[in-house]
Amino acid sequence: MFTFALHASRGKVEHIRHHTMRRAQSVRHYARPSLALAADDLGMLREGDESNEDVLRKQLLDKDRENDKLRTQVQILQDQLAQRPPLETIQELDREYKNLELLLQGTQRENERCMAELERAKTREKMLERELTRLAGENWQSNLELGSTASVILPGGRSNIRHARSNTISSPSPTLNLTRNQATPSPDRPRSRMNPQQEQQQNMASPTLAHIDQVRMLILGMEQRLQVREEKLGKVVERAEGEGRRFEQLRTEISVTDA
Repeated sequence: MFTFALHASRGKVEHIRHHTMRRAQSVRHYARPSLALAADDLGMLREGDESNEDVLRKQLLDKDRENDKLRTQVQILQDQLAQRPPLETIQELDREYKNLELLLQGTQRENERCMAELERAKTREKMLERELTRLAGENWQSNLELGSTASVILPGGRSNIRHARSNTISSPSPTLNLTRNQATPSPDRPRSRMNPQQEQQQNMASPTLAHIDQVRMLILGMEQRLQVREEKLGKVVERAEGEGRRFEQLRTEISVTDA
């Protein structure tokens, strides 16, 4: 029995030794990781971490620059808003702009109406000239001592027109006076000196002279009306030009304000 126990313990020792040798061999064949490989892996990890930080840092710098640009734009817009006039002023300018536009349209219509009246007066004047030519001949201006009607039509000659009209109105025609003196017998002059032929000529010339005198007075009245209309038209034109300049100035101010 003692021998059997000895053999059993010896076998167990051999088994343990055999197992230990096998374990030692397996450990010997297992490759231990080198320190260089571990250092390389650590370096790779560190390099990867640093590159990510650089990328994030660059992105952060870009965002900072964008924020600076936006702040600058906001500051510029705030300055422009501070320089802009208040809303009430802009609305008042807009209302004044519309009123001036309506006034300008009314002035233009008045100008067109005055021009149409002037054209009608010119047409009537030409008709009267034709009638005078038929009654007094081609030289009716020199016979009646009237200024040329072309001075009334041509612009820019108001002083000459007024002067001619004043002379025409103030000084009666000596030709007509002379003809009247010749046609009208003097009360001191005896009627026996006029023969029947002269009396017949006088009777024939009296209606013609009366008609010419009526036409002359009609022309003088028409010239007076034309003078009044020209003065009125000149005032309307001056007013329209002033309103136009004011309109342009107001439109320039509104465009600068909107910009």
